Amino acid sequence: MSLSLINERPLIWAHRGGRSLAPENTLAAVRKGKEAGADGWELDVQITRDGEIILLHDLNLLRSTNASVHPVFVDNPPAFPWRFTLAEIKQLSADIFPRRFCPPKYERKPWRAMPENLAEDLRIPTLATALELSRDLGMWVNVEIKDLSKAVPQSLAGNIVEKVFEVIRTQKMDDQVIVSSFNHDYVRECKQIAPHILTGALTEHNFEDDPVEVVRKAKADAWHPGYRCLTEDKVEAVRDAGFAINPYTVNEVEDMKRLTAWGVTGLVTDYPQNA
Repeated sequence: MSLSLINERPLIWAHRGGRSLAPENTLAAVRKGKEAGADGWELDVQITRDGEIILLHDLNLLRSTNASVHPVFVDNPPAFPWRFTLAEIKQLSADIFPRRFCPPKYERKPWRAMPENLAEDLRIPTLATALELSRDLGMWVNVEIKDLSKAVPQSLAGNIVEKVFEVIRTQKMDDQVIVSSFNHDYVRECKQIAPHILTGALTEHNFEDDPVEVVRKAKADAWHPGYRCLTEDKVEAVRDAGFAINPYTVNEVEDMKRLTAWGVTGLVTDYPQNA
């Protein structure tokens, strides 16, 4: 797969694997995203107590897993992933749909301890497993490193960027990933570790600073803004400066059409099936 695709049309990035199609940040989601025609997917990574890199968006396990009723986690609050080992986290079910995405025929399961035979596709995966599957599917991966600088002890979070790159190298995915973060210190560290790997500087929807300067300061290759306050002038300025631009989370078809006309290089969406 080549980034030359961005010269023909925006790349479609399935947000958290395509979380309108399957539980977010699971292997089930990326399979569904691929079936829906996504070129790649966006995932979020954090660290466990024993230093393993896992997929998880929130800074705790409560919303997207059954941690609120699982005895290992109920008896040992709070349910922060960095307080538990990978083996403990693997006991959880990630088979949870957000209510706004819950398909009409999807049976919302009671939040209980995970059955022994739950498919691996519906557990919290490691980054290594996610990248291995992505390579097999021929998909790009946008690896977002969550900002753990204030939420996690430095003894764990201090080397998360290095650990993420160790996984990327081991899985031989250097040429199929973009590493991004809201923590631009992480983005700069990425370029120090592996200058050849693409990076993206994430910013919020209400971002008002000069995006070109922000991307340059972060030493990034792309700008990943919230789309709501995006303007055609900003898109043009970023593209003219030689950077890619992949706005998130673009779920309405009309917004997809408008941003495509403005020249964005990618669209991050919960609905790859509609892009």
